[in-house]
Amino acid sequence: MTPDPTPAHRPFVQGILLDGHECSGKTTIARLITDGLRARGRGVTLSHGTLTKGGLVDAMLREAVATFDGAQDRPFRDPRLWRRFNGIRSAQLVVDAELAAERGPAEPGAVHVQDRYWLTQQSFNTFLTPGEVYLAPEWARTRAPRFAVQVYLTCSAAARRERMAARTGPAKHSVNAFLHRHLDEIVRLDELTTRLVADDPEWTVLRSDLCSERELAEQVLGLLDAAERAGESTEDGNRVLAHSANGKALGS
Repeated sequence: MTPDPTPAHRPFVQGILLDGHECSGKTTIARLITDGLRARGRGVTLSHGTLTKGGLVDAMLREAVATFDGAQDRPFRDPRLWRRFNGIRSAQLVVDAELAAERGPAEPGAVHVQDRYWLTQQSFNTFLTPGEVYLAPEWARTRAPRFAVQVYLTCSAAARRERMAARTGPAKHSVNAFLHRHLDEIVRLDELTTRLVADDPEWTVLRSDLCSERELAEQVLGLLDAAERAGESTEDGNRVLAHSANGKALGS
């Protein structure tokens, strides 16, 4: 069989990606952004963790999460835990990206809001299983879906601990429960991830502890407005949203 010489195109998502580690404020801000867009009369879809759902994608998530069942007393940097989790979760993200690339274009004017995606997983891979090269930089550059606005949320260690202490009820699943017991390590992961995107023009780094949640949501919506104003047309006439020019802002 002759290989197809056509280069693979990176999927584009007309929307906002919010990524960040535990207690960074992603889910709250995603909800406020969704409410704000709907108040503007925009059609909105919201998802967590992956762009697609069902079938293989959901099965792989269940398998990855099961890695931490009964792992309460294991040390944070247990290589057996992370090799299995990172391998399966990274494979899930690769599958998800390919499935997302096959979907048709979004409805005109619709916006997708993504609560967590591949960036934090890439930092787990870099920090905890560097020799495995899961989600290699080449994949991120050529196949990871690209959003109109990509925001990495960070906060101070003190703010992260305060948010964790304020949480009530059980963790969503065993991975979250494991991470909640190791917030000091999450602080280190956050520092690593911030460095990973510090010079990447596709990402905007924002502190979630320097203003109110509503003010931060409005700031992200402002980035989307700027991206839409800077929109340009592709060869087939579909509208593409360009990334904000002030992508390295750390404050509010």
